[in-house]
Amino acid sequence: MKISRMLSVIVALGIGLVAAAPRAQTGGAFDLRVEETAGIRRNNYPAGTRLHFLKGVLSDTTHARLLANGQEVPAQVGVESSYPDGSVQWLTVDFNASVGPHERLPFKFEYGEAIKAAVMPRGLAVSQDAGGIQVGNVRFSASGAPLVLSVKYRTEDIGPGLNGFELVDLAGTSYDAATSQQTKVDLLKPGPLLALIRYSGEISLSGRYAVGYQTIVEMPNSKSWMKVTTTIADPERKLRGLSFHTPLSLGAQPWAWDFGTGSWSYGLLRAPAESVTLSQFVGTQPSTRWEIKTGRKGQEQMSEMTAGRRPNVAEGWGHIQDQKEVVAFAIPDFGAEAGTYSTTLDGTGQLSFRWMPARPLPHLQLTVYEHFVSTPVQVGAVTSPASMMNPLVVSVSNPR
Repeated sequence: MKISRMLSVIVALGIGLVAAAPRAQTGGAFDLRVEETAGIRRNNYPAGTRLHFLKGVLSDTTHARLLANGQEVPAQVGVESSYPDGSVQWLTVDFNASVGPHERLPFKFEYGEAIKAAVMPRGLAVSQDAGGIQVGNVRFSASGAPLVLSVKYRTEDIGPGLNGFELVDLAGTSYDAATSQQTKVDLLKPGPLLALIRYSGEISLSGRYAVGYQTIVEMPNSKSWMKVTTTIADPERKLRGLSFHTPLSLGAQPWAWDFGTGSWSYGLLRAPAESVTLSQFVGTQPSTRWEIKTGRKGQEQMSEMTAGRRPNVAEGWGHIQDQKEVVAFAIPDFGAEAGTYSTTLDGTGQLSFRWMPARPLPHLQLTVYEHFVSTPVQVGAVTSPASMMNPLVVSVSNPR
């Protein structure tokens, strides 16, 4: 009887242990589709998505791979979140794709114990130390103020000046990341195909009120650009606007500038005292329109404005160029909401983007792309701002 009871206890414990253990990794696949929507050929272009797994299905990301036409392609796979048992809940997949205009390409993401990635992705060298984060040829600070310490694709592209985001409250007082409290920096994706850095903290507007902020910096391995998105939480609506600044170090003047305005607006900055500003007014009186003013600072004159068959909303992109390099820039969702958008280039190299909504909002967000390109510009490179504002679309089918 004692032996029988002991065996019963052992069997019961064994059943309990089996029930408590997470399920073994099982095989399966997701069908992915990459779609080009802007009518522009993309070569080795950044793409990515998120995949959701049930609890216990995937415990080891090394047992996964991405396929195109039955062949494995390099992919950067990372765990975004996990279940309490340690298995994967959300997985990020970043890769590069070459797609023709309006083309759709199928990919397959396989996972399971029998799956083992054989193609290792290569690209960005990413490192972090007490002073900041180095992503390829670009160095970002540890505090976010200034944000960009160095860009060295050829010569140094960063100079002195406003560098990072800036807030303006209803009284006209300015604040930037240097006034942040409890600043935190996280390297969420360490490359090699995509680096993603997150800065977060709070900025006090008064002794009793602070706004939370988050700045996300993204850099792909296949393009020499950075994408910066700043989001501000202002539930009491005490902010008037949000801006982003980059101080460029360019060569000898004159510098050529241009904006996408339905055709092409362009000109020259010949001296440090000169500037040019594109302002976009949306939903204000007399109507939605844009205008360009240029000249000596404080004495700028009207250069162009909405007229004829040109659109009432400018395209949200442009370039500034010296004899050796071009910096392309783009603002996604430019003109999408009521308010004033402005882009200013001045003769000292200061590049500034501002967003002032028609009325204070509980959340403010501004996204800016900056793309560093050498001259002579390759044929087709003029389309890079349009492509940045229209990233590849990745759709995911239910797993099998």
